[in-house]
Amino acid sequence: MLKPHDILVSLKLLLAPPESVPTYAGLAAALQLSASEAHSAVGRAVEAGLLRKPLTGTGRTMPLPVRAALGEFLVSGVKYVWPAVRGPMTRGVPTAGSLPAVASLLGMPQPERALVWPHAEGTQSGESVEPLYPRTTAVVVGDAALHEWLALIDILRLKTGREAALAAAAIQKKLQ
Repeated sequence: MLKPHDILVSLKLLLAPPESVPTYAGLAAALQLSASEAHSAVGRAVEAGLLRKPLTGTGRTMPLPVRAALGEFLVSGVKYVWPAVRGPMTRGVPTAGSLPAVASLLGMPQPERALVWPHAEGTQSGESVEPLYPRTTAVVVGDAALHEWLALIDILRLKTGREAALAAAAIQKKLQ
């Protein structure tokens, strides 16, 4: 059964440039996992069909993302497996349409009430949203691309109508 950090591992492999694919230790460090957790996450993602083993003789050891399967699961499945839970107003890190990069990508104005992942050192106050992965706020520091992906996924997890349709289209476009 998939775990939330399996999605982060799959996204990290998707975002990795072909010339510098991370090792299990590199994935673990970047996502604040142990090497064994990173290895298990890759195994579960391969078993679920989100990643595929590399072809023999290519010299590549890390699995490759299956873009169609990843897109299908992100757009249609994540919201049912790990729905977002809204909470009280707090200080945190912007997510969903409150992240300026996502609002710009979707052509939407910043929402009146920000949505944030709770974090004591966050830069914005807003309604809290439970992140997909507990260490999300620490993991996205310095990784704007992963932050954008997770914020788009949060829009889908929140099931927010028109915004969800725009986020789904943006995910599909990013995967092409």
